Amino acid sequence: MIFDLDDTLIETSKCITPLVLTAAFEEMRRAGLMAPEHAVEDLLAINETALTARDALRVFTSLYPQKETFFKIGVDALSRPLEEKCLVEPVPHALFVLDRLAKHHKLALVTRGEEILQFKKMEKAGIQPKKFSKLIVSRASTKKGDYKAVLDHLGYLPEDGAVCGDRVPLDLSPAKELGLYTVHFRNGRGLYHDQPKESVDATIDCLTELEEVLAKHEV
Repeated sequence: MIFDLDDTLIETSKCITPLVLTAAFEEMRRAGLMAPEHAVEDLLAINETALTARDALRVFTSLYPQKETFFKIGVDALSRPLEEKCLVEPVPHALFVLDRLAKHHKLALVTRGEEILQFKKMEKAGIQPKKFSKLIVSRASTKKGDYKAVLDHLGYLPEDGAVCGDRVPLDLSPAKELGLYTVHFRNGRGLYHDQPKESVDATIDCLTELEEVLAKHEV
């Protein structure tokens, strides 16, 4: 069973993204972005339906002169260490579900981002890396190669595995191309990014539904 991290096991959109985007906005303003202080609300509104925080910054900075300069400043700010005051919540029931599934399944984690930052998120949310037989933090443009690496490492065929993630185009479409069973978790950005439908084998609204879904598919 392969999990995504952000908005699948931890509440990234709820706990982290508004804080880091606000910090990115402030950094851009200090660098000379001619935007009023309240424009941060525009950035956060754009982010609500964006596929990634990076995409939200791209749209926001396109509204101002020197967009490429300020976009780069904003993106750089996204990868900075989390402030200690930043609380990171696990998705409801995530820790319980991981414990339950670990009894009968090999668990893996494939996440995109900066390794130090992703591990810090897990630490703050109480998710132990040792729960996973394979853990990959990648900055690749697609997860397809990472999913294949997990299968090869664990010695499984695609039809014996499943992927659970919130964003269909990023988490599930690459998995479907390999032949993995795909479970769309409607949480965080997954509330908006649920296409293409042909990449989704099952949909859940709570992680507690996952065990039953896997049992029906005999994963």
